[in-house]
Amino acid sequence: MDYVKPRTVEEIFALADSMYEFELFDGIHSVESYGRYMICDSGHFEYDSNLEEYIDFKRYGQEKMAHEFGAFSEKGYITYHGYNQKLANLLFESLGMVFPEQEELQNLKLYMPLEITTYDIENEYGYKEYANEPQEISNAEVAQYLDVILEAIEENNLPEEEQRGLMRYYDDHDSVNAKVSKYVFSVELVEGELMGVAILTLNDELTPKELEKIKDNITGQASDGWAEGFEQREISTEMGDIYISFWNSDNWFIKTAEEMGIEENQKMGGMKFE
Repeated sequence: MDYVKPRTVEEIFALADSMYEFELFDGIHSVESYGRYMICDSGHFEYDSNLEEYIDFKRYGQEKMAHEFGAFSEKGYITYHGYNQKLANLLFESLGMVFPEQEELQNLKLYMPLEITTYDIENEYGYKEYANEPQEISNAEVAQYLDVILEAIEENNLPEEEQRGLMRYYDDHDSVNAKVSKYVFSVELVEGELMGVAILTLNDELTPKELEKIKDNITGQASDGWAEGFEQREISTEMGDIYISFWNSDNWFIKTAEEMGIEENQKMGGMKFE
């Protein structure tokens, strides 16, 4: 992008991270030509050239641009579909783009069942024994160890995941990547039982299609990614060492608070997500 001139290392990295969020309409240098392109050539409409004299291309271009973040350059019309505030000064000085005021970040929770097991069992005489196979225990039994489990989750996170959480490993350059700033796994008490939860920090609301796509990504992390490593980590409690799996393929789901029929602004380890 030779029409944008980063001045600092931070701006260079911010621009590199956000390249996929830009769209260039090459050769488009006026509002009317932009409106004409969108109606005639973009593929969004079935265009009939016999109706051209009845179409106000300029007005359509004005209305579309009023809902976009874009500017004209020597190469053409550029739109930015992202939310990276680190680019605000750079885009203003290079293209005259004025970032809208950033709205408060939103949080979305996606819930999933947990499978909790232990090898420490109590025999008929009340003595502790080590089982050969993992023994499943109820989620309600371990609810009292919420803080210990949250601490283990925090210790399992990597320093490089601090900024974006598990979105660091999201490979697609699409609207989901732009809208989901970060997501992490955690646990929460729901009606007295422990449940797994993915906490998403959003720049903007997700469409139903985008929600399904991020659900698929989280499902992969729950089955084969972050959570697969976490379930092998022993968590020491007064009842013995326990192991927590965010994945149970026989009885597994991933649902929003609304789909669960619960209030989303529940407390988690001293923090409140609303």
